[in-house]
Amino acid sequence: MRLKHLEASLSSLQREFPSPKIQLEQYPTSPHLAACVVQMAMDHDDLGPGRTCLDLGCGTGMLMIAAAMVDTDLVLGVDCDDEAMVVAMENVLRVEQKESVDFLKARVRTRQIEDSSAGSSLKPSSSKHFKGKRGGGGRGRADRSTGGRGSQPAQLTKAILIHDSEDGIPLKDNCVDTVLTNPPFGTKSDNAGIDLQFLRTATRLARRSVYSFHKRSTRTFLLKTIQKDWGFDDAKVVAEMAFDVPNMYKFHTQKSKDIEVDLIRIVVEQDGPVVATGDRNNNIAL
Repeated sequence: MRLKHLEASLSSLQREFPSPKIQLEQYPTSPHLAACVVQMAMDHDDLGPGRTCLDLGCGTGMLMIAAAMVDTDLVLGVDCDDEAMVVAMENVLRVEQKESVDFLKARVRTRQIEDSSAGSSLKPSSSKHFKGKRGGGGRGRADRSTGGRGSQPAQLTKAILIHDSEDGIPLKDNCVDTVLTNPPFGTKSDNAGIDLQFLRTATRLARRSVYSFHKRSTRTFLLKTIQKDWGFDDAKVVAEMAFDVPNMYKFHTQKSKDIEVDLIRIVVEQDGPVVATGDRNNNIAL
């Protein structure tokens, strides 16, 4: 499917959140961005026939549906917001992709540690694990007009990361070929570091590659963390894009605002093509 045809098909879907939740930093992904990401992954043989995919924080389902529409064998949407998941499921039915799509309700969490400099504990995202045949939601994003890494120092951000299956997503390591994620930016003070945790969880779940959106102002920090700290040498910015943030919350003063973002691709494994192993009964190698 050509890029313009994919974008046109996605344009017929409901991408807005019924009740957007700022604590989850929820903003809709545009059809253009979703189509561009999937086209990029297709060009690298990361999506399409013979591949499995997971959309981490699928929200209303734009990325996962785009992946399904290019004949990816099996696509799993993971989210924590029931209302967003309902919209995503309705969108899946609208484009007749229910045979290749499934959902899991779960929420990415970070570690709670004591911040001695502030004299208080950092609060993680919900640590409850949820699993269901139909679930997924809060893709979340903070106020994208905010720049920088937020109020939390880089070392403290790294300290709250969880590097194993205790990250709130009850799936095995390397359970899918490719993970797509448009994570919260983590610019809200009570959500600092969540963007990096989404990325770390994505690298745990993927066995081939990860595609993730991040604010361009965080590029140096992110690439250094991914390459030097995590050991994924083949990580790079594969596209510079503009994320359109509509007026959704009371603190928004503009009708819309374009935020500069990077699409980062991380190669998790380079040893040739991976044969899809998921099946409809176990939600992709649970």
